Amino acid sequence: MRVISSSGRTLIEDRQIDGASTDIPAGALLMPGVTDETNRSVLIIASGAAADAAGILLEAHTANATNNADPDTGLVLGMREVQLILPGDLVAADMGNDADNDVDVASATSTVLTITDIEDDIDGSWVYVRAGTGAGQLAYCTASSTTTMTIKNATGLTTLDNTSKVLIMRRIYHQTCALSATTSPGVNIASSAAAGSLPWRVLRNQVKIPGSEKFVDLDYTKHHGLTGLNIVGFKLRQILIPANTLFNPLD
Repeated sequence: MRVISSSGRTLIEDRQIDGASTDIPAGALLMPGVTDETNRSVLIIASGAAADAAGILLEAHTANATNNADPDTGLVLGMREVQLILPGDLVAADMGNDADNDVDVASATSTVLTITDIEDDIDGSWVYVRAGTGAGQLAYCTASSTTTMTIKNATGLTTLDNTSKVLIMRRIYHQTCALSATTSPGVNIASSAAAGSLPWRVLRNQVKIPGSEKFVDLDYTKHHGLTGLNIVGFKLRQILIPANTLFNPLD
């Protein structure tokens, strides 16, 4: 992820990072440490609700004995370049397009997907099939419940089944999302059946199709029903408004 629009100034600083013996990739969201006598005075990779998220790591943090020393015992960690998130900033984050960040379809008809315990009231969201039957299809959701998502129509689309794995882009103005946790942790937005816990608002949903030079806003009159998108260069991303950050706390 990265800051794409600032409130008037961009603040990039070198900050101490603790990876807890784990590499942190560039683009990962960072938050203050939460463990006493271990990392309270440094930044760590964000997870879950990412309370007081501080910034985005601009250079990869490679874990080693020096970089993961404990500052609370008098040892100093290596410094890494961080772009701090300021009030009014907008952040662009790709959807995690991999097996660790997708959702399983339990069953489907031509227009209704059954997904166990899915968040209700997410009509207006988008569904992309990343693997299994129907891979490469993109559809717009017109209705939803705690178990199903109904797509606009089935014209030209393959009916999904229990082999299908999907990415769910929450609708514009949705108030939470989920962070990737395993593959590229903290970098991408993960799909989840349940509501995510990161309190960042969705401002725009965008797509980049191979052959195009830039991202464009998803439009249900143009992009619903596209197929064959499971090729190199295809990306989905969200433009997000961060909430409850270090410089703009809720508490």
